[in-house]
Formats: sequence, structure tokens, C-alpha cells
Amino acid sequence: MFPTGDETERYTHPIVTYMLIGINFGVFLLEYSDPWTYEIMIRRYGFIPRLLLTNPLEGFFRMLTSMFLHADIMHIFGNMVFLYIFGDNVEDRMGHGKFFIFYIIFGIVADIAHFLIDPSSTIPAIGASGAISGVMGAYMVMFPLSRVRVFYRFFMVRLPAVVYLGFWFILQLLESMLPGYTGIAYWAHIGGFLAGMLVAPFFRKKRKRQALTYYYYYNV
Repeated sequence: MFPTGDETERYTHPIVTYMLIGINFGVFLLEYSDPWTYEIMIRRYGFIPRLLLTNPLEGFFRMLTSMFLHADIMHIFGNMVFLYIFGDNVEDRMGHGKFFIFYIIFGIVADIAHFLIDPSSTIPAIGASGAISGVMGAYMVMFPLSRVRVFYRFFMVRLPAVVYLGFWFILQLLESMLPGYTGIAYWAHIGGFLAGMLVAPFFRKKRKRQALTYYYYYNV
């Protein structure tokens, strides 16, 4: 079930969401600028859990850089679609500066969750999905009944955010229990999502102020 959009009204322009999408695509183009650059960037800037034990400063630095790297076109396309759909409303509720800060925090928390599952791993982890999972978790708490348009078996359906994103989260939990290495950092998704859920309640009251401001601006 792939989302194609949502029906939540926003009152500000999502400049940070668009900026993050632009940066991610820019880095992706740099990764594939020549045959060797991708391999070099993954090795130098991908998050390696073991580094948090052997070289904490570099490990933390790679937490920041790894969330802007992607493996292939499908990887970045999927992540950016989710960020585009859910990021604008969370940014609208939080405000531009706080949204950017929490986006980075969500990504760091996601990497810490990934680290806790296998601290000795030397396999580089890359992708914005941990940070975006945090955005999704915040969206589910902020807008639980807002409709998300989902493409499912040749049909377009409208599901409440709490249903769609709740199902997505349960799926991450179930897939994290599968034996063997899948190449997907499910616990990073889980950690980021939970971080978003924990932060979201602090921004509940802001929507009422936004609605009043919007009404006053367009009706007075």
C-alpha cells in the first residue's frame, strides 16, 4: 500500500521539507556522478555501528551524513515521497526551525536504535528512512484522523492516518523479527517512529492557533 498524498490542510509553506528533498536528491546525483564515487561515499559517510564504540566522534558524524545517502533510485524515491506527503504538515505544526532540528534528532535516534541491535556491526547503514519514520510517527499523533490516499491493488483508497501509519509500524515490527539479514534497518525505522510519537504531543495546541490565524487572515 503506497501513499500518494494526504488531505491535511497546512497554513505555511514547507520550505524545510522541500530543502531536505533537494539536498537528498543533490547528494544522490553526486553519489552516481562516476562509478567509484558511490562506493567511496558509502564507506566514508555511511553509519557503521561499531564506530560508536571505537571512535565515538566519527560515529556521531556519520549519523549525520548517512541520513543523506541512498542506495539506488527506488530507495531515494520511496523515502522522498513519504517525506513530501507527511513532512509538510509536521513542519507546519512544529515550525520550520524546530522541524529541521527534530528531523535530525529523529535520524540520530534511529541510528542509535540500529546500533543497540548490533553494536559490533561494520556494515554501513544509509538512508533518510529513520528520520522520515520520526516524521511519520509525529504525523500519526498530530493528525490521527486525517485521510491518507493510498494506492492498493489498482484502487485508490482513503485511510485515516492512524490506520495506515499504525499498520506500517506494525509491519516494521513483524519484519524486524524475521531471521537472517534483509539489508533493511527495521529497528532504525522503529526507533525513529517512536521518537516522533513522543515529541508530537508537545505541539498539539499549535494547530488551534494556526487555524485562528488562517481564519483571521482570509476573513477579516
